Amino acid sequence: MNRRFASIIAPLALAIMLQGVTYPAGSAAAAAAADPAKQDNAADAQALKVAQMKLAALAKEGASETASTEAADKKGGVKKKAAKAAKKRASKAQHKAKANALKEKIVDRRMTPAEVQGVLSTTRDFSGSDLSGLNLVGADLRGVKFNRANLHSANLERADLAETDLELADLTGANLRGASLNQARLRGTRMAGAKMEGALWIDRTICRAGSVGSCIE
Repeated sequence: MNRRFASIIAPLALAIMLQGVTYPAGSAAAAAAADPAKQDNAADAQALKVAQMKLAALAKEGASETASTEAADKKGGVKKKAAKAAKKRASKAQHKAKANALKEKIVDRRMTPAEVQGVLSTTRDFSGSDLSGLNLVGADLRGVKFNRANLHSANLERADLAETDLELADLTGANLRGASLNQARLRGTRMAGAKMEGALWIDRTICRAGSVGSCIE
């Protein structure tokens, strides 16, 4: 039995030894060189590896460009917001300067209709101004500041004076027929001789025909 086993194993051992001589242990390159199929597989594997490396490099480059673009866009957005805020501040300063210039021009003299329109489009503040005798028929004067203003004999017929500040203003002889004085502030307002017929009074009652100086309820 042992002899028979030895007769089988010996040729196998010899073949293994011969194979080891032809392809030493660890010599994968030699094995591949002896087998064309293995050579092709090795070449394909190498080509695949190179392609993967190129794709990784391209992906990295693309990510870098994307990050740079996003950073540039973000920086541009910040600059745009800053420019917009600066423009808004400049416009506000110009608006205020214009209003101050208008106010400076009307000190100690009666305002012209053009100056009145200029203030109405800006501050809407006529505090202490002289608007005596001016024609303001049907004008939108809601919420305007007329405190201590001179509106002596001004024509305010059908004007909207709702919620207007008329404290200590002079409306002597002014025409207020059909005007709205809804919720207007009239503390200390001089209204002697003012024509009030058909005017809407501060409490929303309508002044009767012939009302002069104050609303007859």
